[in-house]
Amino acid sequence: MRSFCLLLVLLVLTPLLLPAQGGAPASVRALAIQGLVVSSADGKPITAARVAVRSAADSSVVSGAVTGADGRFRVAGLAPGRYLVEVSHLGFEPVWLPLDGAARPVAELGRVELRRAVVMLKGLVAQGERSEIVVAPDRTVYGTAEMPAASGGVATDLLEGVPELEVDIDGSVSMRGTAAQIYINGRPPPMEGEALQIFLQQLPADRVERVEVIPNPSAKFEAEGAGGIVNIVLKDDVELGLNGSVFLNGGTRGDVGSGGRVSYQRGRLNLSSGAFLRYSHRESTDYDLRENLVTDPITFLERDGWSKSHRASGSGDASAEWDLTERQTIWAKGRLYRSGSDDRGSTTYTRMDAEQAPTDRYERPEDSDSRSLSGDVSLGWRRVIQPQRNEFSVELRYRGDADDDDGHFEEVPLTPEGEPADAPTTRRNQTAGEDEHRATLRVDESHPWGDGQIDVGYEGELRRTGDDRLLDVYSDASASDPTTSSRSGFEYRRVIHSGYLTLTNRLGDLGVQAGVRAEHVDTRLQVPELDEAFGQHYLSIFPNANLSYDLGGGRQLRLSYSKRIRRPWPDHLNPIDQSSDSLNRRVGNPDLAPQYSHSVSLEASWTGQMGSIRLSPYYRETVDDWARIRTVDTAGVATETWENLASVRAYGTSLTASMRRVGGVSGFVSVSGRREVRNAANLRYDYSGSAMNWSFRGNLSDRLTPSLSAQAMLFYSPARDVAQGRISSRFMTHFALRQKLVDDRASLSLRITDPLDLYRSSFVTRDPTVVQTGRSRYHARSATISLSYSFGGPSRQRGGDDEVRGRRGGERHRR
Repeated sequence: MRSFCLLLVLLVLTPLLLPAQGGAPASVRALAIQGLVVSSADGKPITAARVAVRSAADSSVVSGAVTGADGRFRVAGLAPGRYLVEVSHLGFEPVWLPLDGAARPVAELGRVELRRAVVMLKGLVAQGERSEIVVAPDRTVYGTAEMPAASGGVATDLLEGVPELEVDIDGSVSMRGTAAQIYINGRPPPMEGEALQIFLQQLPADRVERVEVIPNPSAKFEAEGAGGIVNIVLKDDVELGLNGSVFLNGGTRGDVGSGGRVSYQRGRLNLSSGAFLRYSHRESTDYDLRENLVTDPITFLERDGWSKSHRASGSGDASAEWDLTERQTIWAKGRLYRSGSDDRGSTTYTRMDAEQAPTDRYERPEDSDSRSLSGDVSLGWRRVIQPQRNEFSVELRYRGDADDDDGHFEEVPLTPEGEPADAPTTRRNQTAGEDEHRATLRVDESHPWGDGQIDVGYEGELRRTGDDRLLDVYSDASASDPTTSSRSGFEYRRVIHSGYLTLTNRLGDLGVQAGVRAEHVDTRLQVPELDEAFGQHYLSIFPNANLSYDLGGGRQLRLSYSKRIRRPWPDHLNPIDQSSDSLNRRVGNPDLAPQYSHSVSLEASWTGQMGSIRLSPYYRETVDDWARIRTVDTAGVATETWENLASVRAYGTSLTASMRRVGGVSGFVSVSGRREVRNAANLRYDYSGSAMNWSFRGNLSDRLTPSLSAQAMLFYSPARDVAQGRISSRFMTHFALRQKLVDDRASLSLRITDPLDLYRSSFVTRDPTVVQTGRSRYHARSATISLSYSFGGPSRQRGGDDEVRGRRGGERHRR
């Protein structure tokens, strides 16, 4: 352990002790550069803009920084001399500012304005490239413009290219081994769970400007989620006049999608609307063998099944923003989402004796249909005295969801040899419906505080969920009337009141952010079938702190802490069996407590002319962590529920090396390792244990020609231990090509997923009542071709992402 800690310290300090490329000895570093970056369209500060300080002699990168939430930046530790300052941000034209810092300790660049249109100026052509990865004081920002999936792909494809994130085959996103909270434009999205995964698999990638990874969010963010926040920032459609885009894609497995977006901006009015459709097809097989240890002698149950799913989904949204005055704006946004699926499948169950000889067998065909409809609307008002430093805003948001499922399940008796048996076929029909309504009021206010600011706010939420299920059982499938009927359901209500306070300031090269959030939660679960109600009410305090230090020469340290929470969903609490399978029960635990996570992370980064290196050790302790526990009774019926473990401690690190584009080639490699220690003494000592997990992710892009680019991605994670067993390794690869057409307005993309058809999944569950081994096969190998086209707005120039035509050293541009 001592050797491991020493090695970790050396890895952290080594890049920070290296001399900065192009820099000067520390004894003569006395120059600091600072300024404010804003948009020329509305004067609002631009967050996470990149400021690169280059040598005036050879244009090599000497140091750099990124702007904070207020658009301000400061680059310190420079030797007095002549420099060329490049200010850039994805979606804007870079600005080049010559600087002579020979005779002053602080160079004030003042207000630097960026605009989106490409401006053609006479003079020398200066080659520069926008950074695809920016390390900000509290987050890491990933630009998406150069990813082949950016045109014709979907948002999930972009998330797979972020080193810190793991995206599984269903589209769920995790960070450092824990589910990440997805945000869109700094706010939680109006959907969650499977609906959110489908939405991200439908959201066109060309709508995404950047992806922000926030490991330890400030108190300004909601406290929900243990794995940090992934903020997807969409393009804001600020170009004058009418503009938009359309896309169409199709895959070898029958997946097709299409959609478009249009926006209109003139004067004080900004309108935007879009609609998207998607049809998907999925096939999978699964197998498991369950050894029942509570029977004497022991028995076995074999399950072998297949399934096919056809899903159609679509969404539409519209927004309107009106500037009442120069300082006041009102807005209205709405979204409607609809999906439906048709699922077919069959599973064969075989009971076996201790010698694994078949004693009983039956087939269980399944036929189910599901429909989902959700919508949300928000209204807001904002008053701006000083953008992002002195603002007041109010937003009211409402969301409604309705889900309906109809399932038909038969049990067809077979002989032990698998032939049709002389016995009636039984049938189960289940109808389920769930409605949810959620209203949220949010008030935010910010005030200047020296060189920083104070943020305060309030958020209130009222959520109501109703679930109703009817199960009819027919002893003979040909019967018209059910033998038995049972109805179950629940009513769930949750009320949250929360307030926050954050302080942000900068003391020279040291950035400080601290805050606290307080939340009072009141929940009530009413189960009519039990004539009983279950409730919880509690007050939680969530502190956070973030320290960042700029060492100069592209070297930066970031130390952060946050406390966060995960609250159980109603399905996790409902104690009534939700399954239609007589041999597999799923019940909730009304006593399931929320889990709290304390996370500390240290990030050391070094950025040079060729790229960057980041080392990110972290420690996280989760109290009352959730575990899915499965037990089997003497009749062979498995029951699955949720329980709280006493605690889970995880510590690990990740090392990422990113290369800027050199000769058309760029990419990154990332290796992460994590050790997890589970304490389940409150349940069973044999649930406790430890596990080591590591993963590798690589991404390589190559600009083959000025208009043709290629990208390859590889992810591997070995097998790991969990509370009741072990999960298999994961291996996934992707390959993509993108061809730009029509002066970069059109794009043709080809994406190949799992070309070697290597994706597999297996597990082993061990318990005093059961030993279960299983495997599943999701047919992931596919090829998808996409075509997109953008219209309206200013004309785009070939190579506009990489070229800025201006005068170097002779003229200062402030747009």
